[in-house]
Amino acid sequence: MSIRDRVGRLTGRASGEGSSRKSANSPDSSGEQARELALYTYLLRVAPPEVVEQVHREAFAALPLEQRERLLLRLRHDLPEAVRPASSEPAELARTAVAAHHDDHGYLVRLLRRPGQGVSEGHTVPTQSTAAGGLLFAGSVLEPVAATAVRSAAATGSLVGFGNSPEAAQLEASIFVRSPGALGHSAWEAGAGGVAGDSGGAG
Repeated sequence: MSIRDRVGRLTGRASGEGSSRKSANSPDSSGEQARELALYTYLLRVAPPEVVEQVHREAFAALPLEQRERLLLRLRHDLPEAVRPASSEPAELARTAVAAHHDDHGYLVRLLRRPGQGVSEGHTVPTQSTAAGGLLFAGSVLEPVAATAVRSAAATGSLVGFGNSPEAAQLEASIFVRSPGALGHSAWEAGAGGVAGDSGGAG
C-alpha cells in the first residue's frame, strides 16, 4: 500500500467520501469531525511551514467570501499593523495566519474556532451578503478548514505518522504510542487498558 493510500484511509479519501460525506446530523458525524480535527492538529504540529501554508491556501479558497472576510477582520484585529493581511485572498490569509501560528502554536485553532472573538460587536463583514445586518460573530470555520487541509495532497507526506501519535491516542484508547526513547518503561499507552496484549493481571 502506497503512502498516499495509507493517508487516504486516515482522512477518508480512499473510501470515496468527498461528495458523499455524512450528514452533520448522522450518528457518525461527530466522530468523523473529531478525527479530522485530530489529524489537523497533528498536521500543524509536524508539517513544515511551507506545507502548512499550502494546505491553508487550499482550505481558505474553499471558504465562502463572507467567511474569509471574517478571518481578515480577526487577523487585522489581532496582529501588528506591519504583518496584517492586505486582503481576504486565500494566499494572503494563509501567509499571515501561518506566520502568526509560527509565533503562537495555538493561534490558528483559536482563530478558526472563533473568527469574531475580540472584534467589536458592531462590526459587520463588508460584503453584499451582510446587507441584512449580519454581525461578525459567526459560526466556527475550524471544521471545514481542517477537513480540507487534511485531504490536501500536500499534506500526505506529513500525515503518515498520525496513527502512532498522541493526537490519535486521544481518539483510540487502544492505540499504543511509542515514545522517542527505548521501548519498555519509557513508552506510554493511551487509556487505562495497559500495554496492548496485557491481560490486566499484575502477576
